[in-house]
Amino acid sequence: MKKVLAFLLALTGVLLLAACGDITDDEMKVGLIVSAAGANDNGYNEFAIEGLNQAAEDYDITTQVVTSAEDIPGSLEELADEGFDLIFSLEYDFDALIHDDGTGQSIAEKYPETTFVIFNDFANTDGDSKIHDNVIEVLFNVNEGSFLAGAAAVLVNENHEILFTDEDYSFTPLEDARLMGFFGGTQSMGITVFSYGFAQGMNHVASELDVNYEFYTNYEVGFAASSANYSSIESLYNDGANVIFAAAGGVATNLRNAAVAEGKLAVDVDADQDATVPGHILTSVLKNTNVPVYELVTELVEGELEGGRDLFYDLDSGAAGITDMSVIEGYIDDSQEAQDKWEEIQDELDTIRGLINDGTIDVIDAQKGEELDLDDLTNVDPK
Repeated sequence: MKKVLAFLLALTGVLLLAACGDITDDEMKVGLIVSAAGANDNGYNEFAIEGLNQAAEDYDITTQVVTSAEDIPGSLEELADEGFDLIFSLEYDFDALIHDDGTGQSIAEKYPETTFVIFNDFANTDGDSKIHDNVIEVLFNVNEGSFLAGAAAVLVNENHEILFTDEDYSFTPLEDARLMGFFGGTQSMGITVFSYGFAQGMNHVASELDVNYEFYTNYEVGFAASSANYSSIESLYNDGANVIFAAAGGVATNLRNAAVAEGKLAVDVDADQDATVPGHILTSVLKNTNVPVYELVTELVEGELEGGRDLFYDLDSGAAGITDMSVIEGYIDDSQEAQDKWEEIQDELDTIRGLINDGTIDVIDAQKGEELDLDDLTNVDPK
């Protein structure tokens, strides 16, 4: 019998287990711990839970979801101690699992029969080797999704006078500025992977159209919304940017609010945020976590699960990419010219997606340690 259970962590830090039926020893057990964004984030965590729920429908497994965990190491140990075969952890908290949980041992060492899956980091990698053979690192080619977002940003900006009406937006005319920006929480590989891909996507389209863009980057805004980073975003919109991209956690709230206030567009990350401020999110760069969750559960059930490896999910996998832009599509002017131009832009993005998938376009991936020198871009100038 398939069972779905939910873990809830109260503010006191006590882990509360809500179960449907008793767990039996003959069933495979799969646990999932969501990140701080919560189970209902409309993307990253929610997708992972959907993948796990689908696996629970298809296979005879027991599943448990930790929907609010302030103590990630404690949740990992709780699940592992219960004999879970596979545990997904979506939070950026790896030290106790990989290195030391305070006892002189790591959680991975203490529970060698459990396979742990972490996301968005090479935390289990030391040079060319893996630290533990029961840990799997899952990474998404968000560089490719960011490339598509950068391409979309230029295509839309170059045609904003056709696509949108002045009564809904306050775009800076192209003759006054061709400027876009990126705000990152900190300068790390996990953040620059977004900006590098975005800049390359901008450059690809700008070079085809023979136009030049300025590209402003700021990697010091932190991950919490503040009056200071709101002011920085607002200033860049006022300087002429019509599209700004941010990978900075809670700063996205300020980006969305500023986009609405200034009548401009934003690009978000991780979850599908397009409908949070309808008409002002151009697209979101996605990590469709349901894909690796379902695939790895399938490997477990089929006896093919192997730890000690890293897995990359690209555009072709369906786990990385951008939204279908259906929300912003609803704000395209209903004139035939605007509708035809929008269809043309979608066709161009499909072409670019195909060129990335077949390797014709090589997108720099900072997650792998690759670096992009913005000065080498032909039609994008760092500002």
